Amino acid sequence: MATRGSLGGLSQKAGDAVKLMDAYGFDVIIVETVGVGQSEVDIVKTADTTMVVVIPGMGDDIQAIKAGILEIGDLFTINKADREGTDKLNIEIEMMLELNPEHVGWRPPINRTVASKGEGIEAVVDSIEEHRAYLIESGELSKIRKARIKNEVTAMLNDRVNRYIDKNVVATSEFDVLVEKLQVREIEPYSVVADIVGKVLR
Repeated sequence: MATRGSLGGLSQKAGDAVKLMDAYGFDVIIVETVGVGQSEVDIVKTADTTMVVVIPGMGDDIQAIKAGILEIGDLFTINKADREGTDKLNIEIEMMLELNPEHVGWRPPINRTVASKGEGIEAVVDSIEEHRAYLIESGELSKIRKARIKNEVTAMLNDRVNRYIDKNVVATSEFDVLVEKLQVREIEPYSVVADIVGKVLR
């Protein structure tokens, strides 16, 4: 599904689709995001294991992966590893991982694949299974899923509150009057917000 305007690289309904598949009985669910932008990191809120796939010679150098992406990668895969620049990209990722304090108990492996030829796939699958074993043995899996539930409920609460405010506050004639007063500086925004919040939470 498309991102549907979401800036995190993942549709807000993707999580619901994953839960549906989980309820249906799928043991393994693979979610592919739209790309490897620095802000497209919502996948960590949905997946237990995050794999970052990069390609040599396609701009996926260290500048493209160091901010945001490097921190979320539980494992890295260099696809089209038969291209020139693979060794350089591999070394750059290794160097950044050395400097990254986020990975303490788990060192993200770097695998090389040539997907069109089916090369390196087994090593990737092994790394995914090893990461899952680590999450279970260390207790991290339980922490991750607890945080995920908290984030999901928080997001649902925020969405419900926003819709309530849009309908019962913003879309009223009283709010239009307040905006006009704010425009001519008869009142100031902090008092307006405090008054609205007081009424909504009353």
